[in-house]
Amino acid sequence: MDTFMHELDAIDLKILRILQTNCRLTTKEVGQQIGLSVTPTYERQRRLERMGYIKGYVAVLDANKMERGFMVFCNVSMKQINKQIANDFRETVATWDEVTECYNISGNGDYLLKICVSSMQKYQQFILDKVGEFPYIAQIRSFFVMDTLKLTYGFSF
Repeated sequence: MDTFMHELDAIDLKILRILQTNCRLTTKEVGQQIGLSVTPTYERQRRLERMGYIKGYVAVLDANKMERGFMVFCNVSMKQINKQIANDFRETVATWDEVTECYNISGNGDYLLKICVSSMQKYQQFILDKVGEFPYIAQIRSFFVMDTLKLTYGFSF
């Protein structure tokens, strides 16, 4: 937290807030909102990128229109875990297009996967053909999303 506070000033934070809302704004448009001209705004944005505060820019797609609106959170528990198994799982998950997010968690389970597919049948096929084929998996628990109450792509600070 201390590093964060020393590296960023109020203008940097405004730039980050603006870009979280709409990263397609031009440097001129961002500058107008923060009260700076194009060049200092551009330099600040590039510095934020170099420092790793901005990791990239993405388009947020409509999962239903992309036929990926059936969302499941899948809790995966391993029979055993070590560095090699964890690395193998990480590499394997990276090849699964159905998985949009994966977290190594503590507590009940080892990994939490966010899976987006078109239907229950596609989810079943994914579990049987991919997840179930990975050795060392002891248990898979599925949580089906019925409704999204809050979806935020950024965070406030």
